[in-house]
Amino acid sequence: MSKLPRWREEWSLNIDVIDQEHRALIERLADLCLRFCPEVTPTRSGEANALIEALAELGEQARAHFLHEERFMRAIGFDELPEHQREHALMMAEYTALLREWRAEGVEVFTPSIQETVREWLLAHILGTDREFARAYFQLCGGDDPLAPSPPRDLHLG
Repeated sequence: MSKLPRWREEWSLNIDVIDQEHRALIERLADLCLRFCPEVTPTRSGEANALIEALAELGEQARAHFLHEERFMRAIGFDELPEHQREHALMMAEYTALLREWRAEGVEVFTPSIQETVREWLLAHILGTDREFARAYFQLCGGDDPLAPSPPRDLHLG
């Protein structure tokens, strides 16, 4: 069976509304893996475009998330919003190009290679730029940064 992506708590930004949407994107990806993985695809018939349509829906879910994330950033006065918006635009352009390529190839099976491409597309942003935003968010709000590394503990104390 294909390796299913599962949400990991260490991916959390500790911003509930954004973490919920990130979890939902990972859950949608896991659902696509289950529905279109190589093991179940031979039993499917008459759904030549189903995988591409499902991947397009995932892209639209990501686009809606990006817009929501940008509204959140605007509301808190995040200075680096224009850069983050550019990254979102580049990500969507990249995803659109991938969809075109997969559609042209007639992809009907969510192969491990395609699964990994989509997984990395999502996670690179969550664990990269979004993590940087979360750190700035906690600084703007004057709160402790839950993403900051914990100070080392002395394991030899009592």
